[in-house]
Amino acid sequence: MGVPDVWSLVRPPARLGALRATVGWTLAVAGPPLLTWVLLLERDVLGLASDLMFFFTLVVVAALVGGLVPSLVCALLASSLLNFYFTEPVRRLTVADPEDALALVVFVLVALAVASVVDLAERRSVQAREARDEATLLADLSRAVLTGKDSAQGVVDEIARRFSAPAAVLSERVPDAAAGDGWSVVAVHPAPDPVAPTSGTPGTAPDGSDPVVDTGRVRVALPGTRPSPGDVRVLEAFAAQVVLVLDRERLRERAGRARELEQGNAVRTAILTAASHDLRTPLAAIRAAVDGLAGPTPLDDADRAWLVETIESSTGRLERLVDNLLDLSRLQTGAVRPTLRAVSLDEILPVALDGLDVVLDLPESLPLARTDPGLLERVVENLATNAVRHAPSGRPAQVVARAVEDTLEVRVVDDGPGVDPRDHERMFRAFERLDAGGAGGYAGMGLGLAVVRGLTDAVDARVRVEQTPGGGLTMVVVVPRADTTGATPSHPTGGAS
Repeated sequence: MGVPDVWSLVRPPARLGALRATVGWTLAVAGPPLLTWVLLLERDVLGLASDLMFFFTLVVVAALVGGLVPSLVCALLASSLLNFYFTEPVRRLTVADPEDALALVVFVLVALAVASVVDLAERRSVQAREARDEATLLADLSRAVLTGKDSAQGVVDEIARRFSAPAAVLSERVPDAAAGDGWSVVAVHPAPDPVAPTSGTPGTAPDGSDPVVDTGRVRVALPGTRPSPGDVRVLEAFAAQVVLVLDRERLRERAGRARELEQGNAVRTAILTAASHDLRTPLAAIRAAVDGLAGPTPLDDADRAWLVETIESSTGRLERLVDNLLDLSRLQTGAVRPTLRAVSLDEILPVALDGLDVVLDLPESLPLARTDPGLLERVVENLATNAVRHAPSGRPAQVVARAVEDTLEVRVVDDGPGVDPRDHERMFRAFERLDAGGAGGYAGMGLGLAVVRGLTDAVDARVRVEQTPGGGLTMVVVVPRADTTGATPSHPTGGAS
């Protein structure tokens, strides 16, 4: 059992505000003389008993407002004034009547006792409120930590807010094989570059001025703030919870790196798997055509033209494949930097469809679009190339542009075999190869539509899939309209390059 804290009887209430302390001392020092002056005016009406009750009330009020020490001063000053002005002989510090002397002594003792009880009750009330606030604070922190909704920076910001601290620093012990354990700043509030505590003893900062809570693994410092013992207890609990937060953050980082490595491996595997077919097939066709042209067998004009056409089509297929790989790589690395501006679709669509067997329906009165011309051109070109490849003979693909509410829609329509609606989202996944027989012939390396989805997202557009009435597939690109106030059409700038 510990030794009782004797000084706890004379300490002021915890967190007694400066205003209350000032008012309490004002009552203790100025109250008795003022009350004496008032009572002297009513001297013919009131007796000593009434005077004692008025001064007793003043002492209790001083205890309620300012605490025990002001009430002690008030009681001693009141007893002196009572003796000097209200007992015989007046204006003397002596007391002629023993009964008056006894009354003064009893007044002082009772006033001190009541003031002590009032002060103790006030301090217990303040301590209860602080304990309740501490419990609520720790419960909120624990709930945030257990549900994984907080971070080290969030905890530090919360510490600074809860304790009204101008700054807070969270540091973690970092093992150093060369120099021994050191300290590394994990989070700060509010400045991004405060000096982390690197030495010192628990409870003090390196300069000995700023309080620090040290758990052995983490330190919490509040530069410029002197927390109370109750605050230190809460800070210690905060520090213990911070360890859990740091462990959770590291686990999340490791899991994220593992996912990135897994995705990277999956991409590399998919590229190798797809390249074994999609790269070798056109290369083999080119090699066979070249061998035919260079062979000793004479060729007529029709055969020669067919071989040249084979080389051209296979080369175009390789070029599109390389372009899609480069576009996908830029999208995955965040290297695409779109420049959005007001542009007319009649400056984009004809360029994107050049050389393709496509019917273009482009009204002249369409409003301007807000997009990157080069990137939107790549989107339409990819979709149109895909539509041409699957459109039946004699029924060319169509590209239709229309204004719909506050957007523009570019619809790429083909009458081919179509795709099962359950596979619509799969079409936009990189390296997703749909079965050529069961999915309407839409097969290949699986890059074109993945690039389309990435580029449309980059220019704040959207792409969706619809079934063409009567069979086939319709790809719809939704582009936002431009604010035409002061806008003028701009020419394509090759944003995809």
